Amino acid sequence: MQDSTDIQNFCNNYGFYQEYAVNQQLQEMNKQQEELNEHAAHSAGQLSRGKTKLNNLETGSNVDEVPFLSLAPFELLRNNPSRRRRRDKVRDVNGGANMHQKLSATQIMRLAGERFIQFSSNKFININNLLHPYGSAFSDLSPEDNQDVELAQILLAAAEKVFDQHYDRARKFLSQCQLLASKTGNPVQRAVFYFAQALGERIDRETGKLMPKICTETDELNSICVASRFHASYVALHQEVPFTHIVHFTGIQAILESVAMKPKVHLIDFLIRTGVQWASLIQAAAERKDNPIEHMKITVIESVNKERVIETGKSLESFANSLNFPFSFKIIFLPDRNQLTEDHFDIKPDEGLVIHAAFFLRAMISIPNCLETAMRVLRRLQPSLMVVSEVEANLNSPLFVNRFIDTLFYYSALFDCLEDVMKRDDQHRMTLEVSYGAGIRGVIRRKGSLEV
Repeated sequence: MQDSTDIQNFCNNYGFYQEYAVNQQLQEMNKQQEELNEHAAHSAGQLSRGKTKLNNLETGSNVDEVPFLSLAPFELLRNNPSRRRRRDKVRDVNGGANMHQKLSATQIMRLAGERFIQFSSNKFININNLLHPYGSAFSDLSPEDNQDVELAQILLAAAEKVFDQHYDRARKFLSQCQLLASKTGNPVQRAVFYFAQALGERIDRETGKLMPKICTETDELNSICVASRFHASYVALHQEVPFTHIVHFTGIQAILESVAMKPKVHLIDFLIRTGVQWASLIQAAAERKDNPIEHMKITVIESVNKERVIETGKSLESFANSLNFPFSFKIIFLPDRNQLTEDHFDIKPDEGLVIHAAFFLRAMISIPNCLETAMRVLRRLQPSLMVVSEVEANLNSPLFVNRFIDTLFYYSALFDCLEDVMKRDDQHRMTLEVSYGAGIRGVIRRKGSLEV
């Protein structure tokens, strides 16, 4: 367990305490003061009932144990401004009778963490809690949101027990999660469904019920590459969600600027996925009038699905031919990327060399020999530019609890995004969420250097 000083330092490093004081407090202080008396009794009742439910789940009785939990690392949930950048739209969830603020999955997880912290420190109700930005939030929740907060809280309790290696107790919490969560429900229910699966798999591995496989690079990359195999679903995601457009177009612009004076361009892609971004690059290069490009070559390194990459290459070649643009596509198929050398690449002296690694290097951290090999080869190739895109989340923390919390927020945001742009029964959405589940399992099953 980390002590309070470690947690304070951890939170400060992430800037968790920088956003509170001015705007948030000034906007809500007057309203909360007026509602203080009205909400106090209700909030106390909600917290007491929530604590009793979790105690009953763990002990199988109605006896209230004190102290309930001691989970100092989850304090980082209390103040996390990086997840508090906007208010959700208010919508009527009670047929016009009352207006409730419908919360996102990330907000639900944060509220669950706040309630969980209150339980662990045995603080039920006081003036400071009610004046806290989350203090009276429980009394304003819709019935659905309140159920989701309770579900997320049970998931956090299960994660704590896994962290403490109390696996029998963790299984009790996970059983309840499995009853309430659903892969076809709302974003919180979907996220909890996959996180509960991942925690259950970790327990089985730790207790010997699921024999660990020898860790290979293909296993580690599956959390990312499995998604690449669902080509049609990722094309649908690319069309609906703007984030990929921003990442791709920013990279394309940087590439074009770096090879502005080069007659030939050679791009090496470590993880091509759908390849839709390179159609935009080809079109932009074909339209360049000053210093026109004589030839563009894309070399792809693939370890999992060669057939899919072959089809991607054919599509790009066909598109380039339609523009009468000189283009070639090459695949380097390496099931073991530790065998990668600079000799695999046919680099010409007059080529402008660009390396592209989008959402790939994070999968290499757990296989340091492959990462070291890749970095050594890249240094020897001496590219004009290397484009790296990664998520802003600490998914490789050496401590399980920190890795779990960042992963929970990261994937909750992804489930939120899909809720906004796809129907709940959309097959593309379900395919994408299965790939997210693989990513969640990959992060949670992995042991960090600070874990026992």
